[in-house]
Amino acid sequence: MERLKGGLPWSPATLSLHFNALRRFLRWAENPLAAHRGLWAVPAETTGRRRWLAPDQLARLYRAARGRERILLALEGFNGLRRVEVLRLRVKDIDFARERLRVLGKGRNGGKWRTLPMFSETSRALRPIARELGDDSMVVPLSRSGADLLLRRVAERAGFPGLGLQVSHHDLRRTFGRLAHKAGMDLVQLKNLYGHSSLDQTVHYIGLDEDEMRAGLDRLAALIGPLLQTGPSPRDP
Repeated sequence: MERLKGGLPWSPATLSLHFNALRRFLRWAENPLAAHRGLWAVPAETTGRRRWLAPDQLARLYRAARGRERILLALEGFNGLRRVEVLRLRVKDIDFARERLRVLGKGRNGGKWRTLPMFSETSRALRPIARELGDDSMVVPLSRSGADLLLRRVAERAGFPGLGLQVSHHDLRRTFGRLAHKAGMDLVQLKNLYGHSSLDQTVHYIGLDEDEMRAGLDRLAALIGPLLQTGPSPRDP
């Protein structure tokens, strides 16, 4: 296991996904290694600054959420909002008739407004609480530290610490973009949903740059790999 952790050039989300599958198999086989939590933790040196959840991990996290926890996760993980944008959102900013959100972005002077379509599950999570509150009420009436605590509580309930998984608000936002792009969303539209100033920022944010570099190295390996394994061995001078 330690050799796998140190030797695989995978992103944290990919590493965690395969570790999770392997651990489930070992549990099924009644292998005692599955019970050692520390063995399955992704080492700190491989996590990096950018992390993404796999689709099943995002679904697992969402299923573990309750009440306003689900609203926070839906807005960040299914609509790509920043934490600050979620905490600024009021009931009057939700247009259920057109399935849209009016979002105030980040910025010292209050940021810029943008209008976004709502993901179906986001709308479903918002409807009950919107019926209970007035138009000027905050959808998620928490401080930044309160939102962090809420997310940490959901992650613990979902069993993430035992799987060696970490998750932050930005991880959810990045995950949204990565999954949306894999589902076929155009990069320009994704940039607009994110509120980014350039496509390069969006490409880096969702990890396409790393993916392309890795794909290029894989193509190089396919081209030159067989040549390295055949032919006469070089002689010493």
